[in-house]
Amino acid sequence: MTRRPGSTKPDSPPHAGATVLLAALALAAIAAAPAPAAAAAPPKSATFVLAPGGTGGAPHVRSTPGSGVRGSVLVRNVAPRTITVRLQPSDIRNATNGNADYVTTRLSGDGRWLHLAATTVRLAPHAVRRVAYKVNIPARARGASHYAGIVAVDAADLAAANRRRKTAKNKGFSFARINRQALPLTIRLPGPLTRSLKLRSVKLVVQPAGAGLVLRLRPGGTVLIQSAPVKLRVSRGSRTIFHHASTLGQLFPGDDLDFRIPWKGHPTKGSYHVRGVIRPQDAAPVYIDQTIGFSPAKVTALDHVAPTVARSAKPALPIWVWLALSIAAGLLIALSLAVWKLKRGPDVQVDDAHAA
Repeated sequence: MTRRPGSTKPDSPPHAGATVLLAALALAAIAAAPAPAAAAAPPKSATFVLAPGGTGGAPHVRSTPGSGVRGSVLVRNVAPRTITVRLQPSDIRNATNGNADYVTTRLSGDGRWLHLAATTVRLAPHAVRRVAYKVNIPARARGASHYAGIVAVDAADLAAANRRRKTAKNKGFSFARINRQALPLTIRLPGPLTRSLKLRSVKLVVQPAGAGLVLRLRPGGTVLIQSAPVKLRVSRGSRTIFHHASTLGQLFPGDDLDFRIPWKGHPTKGSYHVRGVIRPQDAAPVYIDQTIGFSPAKVTALDHVAPTVARSAKPALPIWVWLALSIAAGLLIALSLAVWKLKRGPDVQVDDAHAA
C-alpha cells in the first residue's frame, strides 16, 4: 500500500496577476489622493527703485496759489538687464484701511497739477536717471496742504499682465503680479494746519466676503491725519458679541472712506449696539454710540453668501476622486481574493493503490 500524501502548498513567487493588481491599486490610490494646492508664485524681486531727487524723505514743496514749483525724482535700475519704467502722476485718496490709495486713471484731484518731463524711461543695467517734474498750482487753490503722487511700474510687468489677460479672456478673470512703486508729493500753501474726523454712519452690511461693520468716515481740515486708533464693542442686550481694536493709517482730508470691520460670528435678525471711540492724532476723538439693525432681508442675503464662503474654505472632493476611490476598493477586494487563493494553493488528492 502506498502512503496517501496530504495537501501540497507550492513554494513559488506570487502570481503575476497579483503583481498587476498591486500596481493598479497603487495607481488608483495615487489618483484618488487630493492634489496639493498649487504653490503661490513668490513675489518678484524689484527691478528698479524710485527715490526723491533731493535729500530727505518724500518730496515736500512750499509755494503759493497761482505759482509753479519744480522738482525731480530718481529712477535706478537694480536689475542686470535693460528695463523700461513707466511713470505717471496720480491722485491720492483714502484706502478702506486708511493709508494712501494712488489713483492714476481719470485724475480729478491734485494729481492734475503735476506734470512729468518724461513718462517712459529706458535704463541700462544699474543705470540711474533723474526725471524732472513741475507742479502748476491753480490760483483758486485753497487749504494749507495738497497731495499728489508719482507712480512707477516696470513696462515688462504691464506687458505680461496684458498677455495673461488675453489668454484668460474666456475664463472671465485673471491674476497678475505687478510691482508698483509710488512717491507722495506734499504741496504746502500758506494757512493754518488743522485736522478733524467725522463719523457719518455705522452700518451692518452683507458683502461677498460675509457680514461686516462699516464705519463711513470723513477726514477734514487742511492736513492729513497720521494715525487713528479704533476701539469698539458690539453687544446685544447685556451680551458682548465681540471687541475690535485696530489703527487706521494716514487719512487725507476731503475724501470719505468706508472702514470695514469683519463681523465675528453669524449675525441674526434684530438690533445690535455699537459703542467705542476713534482717537485721530492731533484731532478731537470721535465717540461711537449707535444702535444698528439686521433685517430679515439681510439675513436672507447672508444665508446665500455663507454657503459660498464655506465651500471656498473647504472645497468638496471632485467626482473623479470618488470614482477613483471606488475603483481602488474593487481592486483591493480582487487583490485579497487573489492572495488568498495563492496562499491556499491546489489540493492534490491521490487514491490508495491496491496491489493485485
